[in-house]
Formats: sequence, structure tokens, C-alpha cells
Amino acid sequence: MGSEGRVDDLAASVQSSAPTEADNWEGTFWEVAEPRQVHARLRLQYRDGAGRKSDRIVDVRQFGSFGPTTLIIGHCNTRQATRTFRVDRIHECVDLFTGEVIGDVSAFLRSKYNASPERSRDSLLETHFDTLRVLLYVGKADGQLRAPERAKIHELCVRVSGDTRITLSMIESLLAELETPTLTAFKQAVGRVSNANPAHARDILQASEEIVATQKSVSPGEAEALTYLRKRLSAT
Repeated sequence: MGSEGRVDDLAASVQSSAPTEADNWEGTFWEVAEPRQVHARLRLQYRDGAGRKSDRIVDVRQFGSFGPTTLIIGHCNTRQATRTFRVDRIHECVDLFTGEVIGDVSAFLRSKYNASPERSRDSLLETHFDTLRVLLYVGKADGQLRAPERAKIHELCVRVSGDTRITLSMIESLLAELETPTLTAFKQAVGRVSNANPAHARDILQASEEIVATQKSVSPGEAEALTYLRKRLSAT
């Protein structure tokens, strides 16, 4: 039997032997500072705020700072429902994918996050937010963002970030979440990009020209955007 089958059997065993009373939520995840996505399956020996002990198998989805501790949220296989758990109330933790006993749960989750594609996605959004907004504006200047245009945006994001873990689907997800900038917001983002990194500014200009060139015709909105970008970025 493979490791996933053994983990599923263990989850079923813990579920069948667990008490059936409802849990109190151990913290409000909306109050977590900088929530991060992470994927882990953990077996926990847990003592809740009322002092009740339980064994849990949890598919962790997110974690983040919660006052002096860390809060995790995920699917509890014991309760068959979403639950939160405070790390300072975990008395023993095992990574069910590797069998490793985890001494510092917060550090373990941070390490998994830092090595994950989710970290690449978050870092791109944090570091190159204005770049994404500029390219999104150019791509949608004619009213729609087509697949060849999204591919050009992906190429540039990999180049400026230096992170090959960034996938096209990741970029498409980010672009779908972002609101298309107004003309004023576009110009402000261009100004910040121009001042922050001249080398990246030239890359953005080139990528914008390539985005527009994916079609034979150039819309008035695209022409206006390129004219402004050339004026602001070609001399950087």
C-alpha cells in the first residue's frame, strides 16, 4: 500500500475513534497577519482552549501570525469540517507525508511555504505589483486580454523575477484577481516602475510592444498606452 493509502487509513481510524462533540473555533482567521497558503497533512495531539485533548488529522490550507502565536486553518478529517488550530496548543505534530515529528510547527510551515509555488506567486505580487498592472492595462486596452497577450505577460514575469516556478496558470490567476487600472492609475504605475528599476522599465516597454503586436491591428487605447510608455520608459 502506498503512503497516501496509509495516510487515508490513519485518517479514517482517527475519525472513527474521535469524540463527536462540536469544537469551538480556536481563533478568527480573519485576524491573522499576512495569511500564507501552504499544503501539509499533519497529525496533531491538540489541547483546545477548554483543556480538552484530541488527536486530529488536518489538511492545512493556510497559516499566519495570530498575536504571539501562529494560527493554522484547514480541513479537519476528525470533524470532517474546516477548523482553526493555535500552534501553541499543539503538543505533538507529525508530518504524515514523511513521518517526521515536527518540533517547531511554525518554522515547519514557513519552510514549506518558502519552498512552494505559492511563495513565488506572493513574492511576484508584492515585488512587481506595478509591472503587473501596467501590462494588464496594455493587454486590456482594446477591451479584452487574449491568450497570446497573457503568454507575453508570463514571459516577462519569469524574466524580471528570475523565478522559473512561476507558471502561466499562476499569472492568469493573478491577472483575473487584479482590477484593470484606470488611465491615471496606469500612468502612476509607469512612473513608479520608471523610477524603481530602469532595466526592468525597458523590459516592460518591450513586453508591451510585443503584447500589442500579437494582433495585426492596433486599437486607439493600445496606441495611447504605447505612446505614453515610449515617452516615459525609452530614455530610462
